[in-house]
Amino acid sequence: MTAMLDLLSLHGWQYSPTSEVSISDQVIAVLSRHDVHRDFAKKISLLRELARFISNEAVIDTSTWLWEVLTSKVRSKNQQSVRHCLTQLLTLKGMAGGGVLSASPAVIKQQLQIFLSCLPHASILSRRQPADIDAFIQTARNGHLSSSPSIIQAARVTDSSSSSSVFGPIRALNNVNALLQNRELGGSVKRQLRTKVKSDFSLLKTWKGASNDVNVLAWSPDGTRFAAGATAQCDEGNMEYNRGNNLVIGDLTCNRLEEVPGHYIIRPPGRAASQRATSDNRLFMSVTAMQWFDDTLFTASYDNTVKLWRFSGNRITNHKTLPHESKVLVMARSNFQANLLATGAQSFRLWNIMESREDAPLIIESRRDLTPTCLAWGSTHDTKHLLLAGMSERDDGLPHACPAPSGFLTGWHVGEASIIPTPFQPNSQNIFDIKWHPTLPRFATASTVGQSQVSRGTRSVVRVYEPLKWKSQTIEFECPALDINDITFCPMNSYYVTASCTNGVTYVWDYRKRDQVLLELPHGEPLNQLDELLEREQDDVGVRMALWGDEINQLYTGASDGIVKQWNILRSQEDALTKNVFGIEEEIMCGAFSSDKSNLLIGDAGGGIHILSTSCSSPHEGRDPNEDERKMQFRHAAQPPCDDHSSDSESGLVAARKLLNSGKLKRHPVFGVGQGPHYDGPFAGWARPGNPDQPHLGSLEPDVKMRQLDGPAPKDRIGLDEESRQLVEAHIQLARIRNQRQNGYKRKRAVDVIDLCSDEEDNRGPERRAQSRHIYIGDFMGIANLQCEVIDLTGDTDTDSEENASTARARPPFSEFPKMDSLLETLEAGLEEDFWWPDSGQVNPNFPQEEA
Repeated sequence: MTAMLDLLSLHGWQYSPTSEVSISDQVIAVLSRHDVHRDFAKKISLLRELARFISNEAVIDTSTWLWEVLTSKVRSKNQQSVRHCLTQLLTLKGMAGGGVLSASPAVIKQQLQIFLSCLPHASILSRRQPADIDAFIQTARNGHLSSSPSIIQAARVTDSSSSSSVFGPIRALNNVNALLQNRELGGSVKRQLRTKVKSDFSLLKTWKGASNDVNVLAWSPDGTRFAAGATAQCDEGNMEYNRGNNLVIGDLTCNRLEEVPGHYIIRPPGRAASQRATSDNRLFMSVTAMQWFDDTLFTASYDNTVKLWRFSGNRITNHKTLPHESKVLVMARSNFQANLLATGAQSFRLWNIMESREDAPLIIESRRDLTPTCLAWGSTHDTKHLLLAGMSERDDGLPHACPAPSGFLTGWHVGEASIIPTPFQPNSQNIFDIKWHPTLPRFATASTVGQSQVSRGTRSVVRVYEPLKWKSQTIEFECPALDINDITFCPMNSYYVTASCTNGVTYVWDYRKRDQVLLELPHGEPLNQLDELLEREQDDVGVRMALWGDEINQLYTGASDGIVKQWNILRSQEDALTKNVFGIEEEIMCGAFSSDKSNLLIGDAGGGIHILSTSCSSPHEGRDPNEDERKMQFRHAAQPPCDDHSSDSESGLVAARKLLNSGKLKRHPVFGVGQGPHYDGPFAGWARPGNPDQPHLGSLEPDVKMRQLDGPAPKDRIGLDEESRQLVEAHIQLARIRNQRQNGYKRKRAVDVIDLCSDEEDNRGPERRAQSRHIYIGDFMGIANLQCEVIDLTGDTDTDSEENASTARARPPFSEFPKMDSLLETLEAGLEEDFWWPDSGQVNPNFPQEEA
């Protein structure tokens, strides 16, 4: 009905979502006062077709593209279909006739904008036929719409499929007659039915291919779209494993996932050639936080930005980018003031996102010795101005896998004209998490013990504050776990608080028995191998998902054992587990409910996304979807223009080619690259006498000139002493080693074509020659005492090798210079040092902030 109200904008009526009148009453009022034309259903059908055709085109500005399709010559069949739909819609609006536009361009462009705004709402009614829409309009005109929303479904019921049909949950109550009788007598059974139906989740959709662990999720307010953010391999030592899909957005109405490559940086220069050849020039960064409000998605990332995404039809656009000085770790938008966004990076910042400037945030806290861990705005009208932040000290020098013991808890009262710090006590602990109660003015923190006096075995604490009454804690719950992932308040009963920990257990406390743990809700062993030298809670992610359903007996948790469990906290410890809802072969990293709690979105450690639903059978005629129906169509983002020389320029290859081609440098066959005929500097002023400001005008000093590699043989250079002559000789030999070309003299075969269809055996090509071994001893290019050994690898056998080896005359190299061997070894060792680099395991890619 909401979609119908939005589509009535075609007739000039605007729907107000904040109205206190029920949707059904608004529909009745509108249709009773306005004369909706009989072609209204046809317009909706045309809009649905138009949306389907537009989704097949990759366009940036849809409105401009529609105008071009409407007024210019179309090329493809899909564009012809779009033009046909637009012409029919404009004809129904009286703006066209006989294929000719009768209104001004400005009026038609305005109408195209109206059509675009109606496309998402028309797509929601994709299963409705024109006759169904006409019948609904007639029923609404007569005032026969129910004030309470309801769903009527028809499904095939058989003995084998009754358990999976829509009637299965009702029959499972084994007391349908009693429910009907209770309803006839005026009793309410809706809660019982809703509790049963919404607790039966089954797999609706699944997809795998995110960049790494899926760690943040968000649903759109209408429950039709969702977003998933993942970590990325962006450390110095893991860049070759970096890949895209760190942010994907899904649409259930069209069963599609789309890559949104918005969070990345340009890869740093100097990486290995293998990375340049196989990797994208973009280095995708981890997405750390996301929230969805109205039609705007907020995402934060390690690329030092927060981005705001807007949705228009099938288009996703980056509406605004908020730059930061370092990685953005946490983010929270105000629940009541749409223009306030708080972020935490190196410092905490408060943004007015309605301003046009994107570089003028208000810095409200900056502590270089602390790292932000959480941010939370007040959730009630009385606490809407309170912003809370948790921090942890940097873990430099701390034991492996142990949380830092210290941190900071702070708060601010954000008014219209001022921001007032609001301190709380105690506040010097490492804050793991902060959560506000959904309906009461209180919040809870999970933290290390700090200086508190606690019982033996207590390793962390959960503290509850009531900020409108006191600035210190009101209740403290002691937890035996080392580290806490998430804390929650029970929305149905304010007495219960939970903490999900890295040891795979969720702890439940009751305000009325605050001195002891009420329940321990454990998960199984983790799927991944843990370090045997560490405790599980030091090396395991533990319970990463803790969500409440509609009832107090619906607490859902997901952990590293790959299982989603449902718990009833009103039962005893032995009976608290209701059932295992879902299981996969990957660690569960996060989860999120849609606004009506009918769909549960789950992210895992293998880059997978899974959607569980209580209404899986509805689109598939009373049966669960099969494997093909669970797949989602994935749309890759368009690749950026490829610069063939971008990676070469980083390594200097382009510059080297230019210098060689211009003649400034030339390649010597023995000594490698050196000065060319057009060399123009730089020059070694210290080696040339004369004016130091014009060294190119002077010749080399005699002593320096005699030590050059190119020229007469060292033994013929007058003025060189014995030691200098040995050094020059060694450098020449080393130059030969460094600049020799592999396979430069390898014999090329003359046969270029092999006939694979020939049956003749005599066409065998040239006869292969055996390996031969030659030793050359003598002078070469003026270099004395040169001994070269050439091995021909083009032969097939070793028959000649033994004879050649026996007849070869061996002679120790550089017999005339006894010290030459040690000198060469020293130079070759220095050559190896040019290419030395420590093992990757010895390099810490996370450079300290002060050294960066």
